[in-house]
Amino acid sequence: MLHKKRKASTGGNLETMIGSGTSIQGDIAFEGGLRVDGTVEGTLSAPDGSGSRLVVSDQAEIRGEVQVPNVIINGRIIGDVRASERLELHGQCNVEGDLYYEVIQMEEGAGLTGTCCHISTTNHTTAPGQIPKAEKPDFQESGEYPASGESETGSGSRSKTEREVG
Repeated sequence: MLHKKRKASTGGNLETMIGSGTSIQGDIAFEGGLRVDGTVEGTLSAPDGSGSRLVVSDQAEIRGEVQVPNVIINGRIIGDVRASERLELHGQCNVEGDLYYEVIQMEEGAGLTGTCCHISTTNHTTAPGQIPKAEKPDFQESGEYPASGESETGSGSRSKTEREVG
């Protein structure tokens, strides 16, 4: 029992299934459990705090944003994934988009083209239901870029003193 695998606490039934060979175009809003074996082009969403779960099987493809508290990915997603509770990436999955998550589990072999951003449900700086984007460096927000021949810091942005003087 020392090596017993920890099971996700995202229990519950998968009340709805989109079968293999089925293709849906349009946004899907749900509560509870949804399993996708087919193809979906559109946004899949479930309310934060609902405990809802999306399972993307190894046969499935989703082209669009996913915003569900608990997401288990075995197939392919082209779009951002926002899991306010738990995100699991299994070994055969392929995600082309950014990941936002509270807790993440990633197996060896999982494919990701994008960035990972940890979110905290205790973060009080954003409105409920909103997930913060990664902050951009100073020089991009202000539109200032070093002129040719000017020195740069290691991060590629000018220091505060260089901006005020130069």
